[in-house]
Amino acid sequence: MVSRDRAISTVMDVSLALLIISASVLMIGIYLHTDVGSVDGDRADRAYQTVTGSTATITYDLRVANESGVAAVDETDQFDIPEGYEPDETPDAYRITRYGSGSALLVEAAIVNVEYDGTQPFAYSYEVEESVDAAIQGQLIGADDSIYAVATWEPYEESSISGTATSGTAPPPSDDVSSTSATVSTKMAGADHGEIATAYHNAQRSSGDGLESAAEALAAMIVDAMFPVAETQYTLESTLTENAVTTYDYRKLALAIGGESLRDEVNDEITGADANAEDANDLLAEALAETVAEDMEDHEISDDLEQTYDDLRPSPREDEFVTEAEPHLEEYVSIETADLTVQATE
Repeated sequence: MVSRDRAISTVMDVSLALLIISASVLMIGIYLHTDVGSVDGDRADRAYQTVTGSTATITYDLRVANESGVAAVDETDQFDIPEGYEPDETPDAYRITRYGSGSALLVEAAIVNVEYDGTQPFAYSYEVEESVDAAIQGQLIGADDSIYAVATWEPYEESSISGTATSGTAPPPSDDVSSTSATVSTKMAGADHGEIATAYHNAQRSSGDGLESAAEALAAMIVDAMFPVAETQYTLESTLTENAVTTYDYRKLALAIGGESLRDEVNDEITGADANAEDANDLLAEALAETVAEDMEDHEISDDLEQTYDDLRPSPREDEFVTEAEPHLEEYVSIETADLTVQATE
């Protein structure tokens, strides 16, 4: 029989939070921009290197309450305490340690801080961001500048679902600020832009509902990036804390997207002997698609896709449309990336 200490160790080794959190974040040089209007642009570069170049360690506790006084483990209607793992008796099972560069951890915090249409589902997001902030600012003790860093994750432009995390204090507008921005990449799965274009083409040709079909495809990709099916299925079949966190994440996101009815439907798919991550994802994606479609309708991507289709009339072939539409979608969709800005002030 597995010992209690070994079981707790296993919990710490396996992803405990949203499966998107457990992915390490890698910095990539898509672009790096320094504010050339700054008196000393080098300050921003130095600050950026400090935040991205040093390894940090954070430990956050699922038992810690957020600004509203709510902890994830206190939401007993959403968080199932595993048998034998009462939070007060086995505190280590609810403490999660993460390693990485300051920037990588800040992007993780942004993803945990995800908001859906103004609602922030996860109670432990506050504790994650506070832990990352403390780690980054701890690295900067003795620095000549004050450093403020902002990470933002948005799966597509002007999305109703996004997350932001900060470290430091935003400088007053009157201060001399040196700023560097970069695009960073997580290990979240990216979108298949060709698949989205194909969905648009086929629906537009058959029923004229191309945008709705494209939104459905995009919503499914977002949900699968948040809850990768294979890894999520593993946690749903666990009896340890990782199961409690995964089911908590599903329930809270379902509540934010579709209310109690969607939460109950999703709950049926993530509990019991027949828990099925793929079916749970399908339910979330179906509910999310309506919002994605509304966002796409309000964005120029709607006109771009429609114009691309019309330019190929009278009988646009699928391969032609996909080739022409993919560049627009590549610019619009960015599930696997986040934006990072680092500012330095004297």
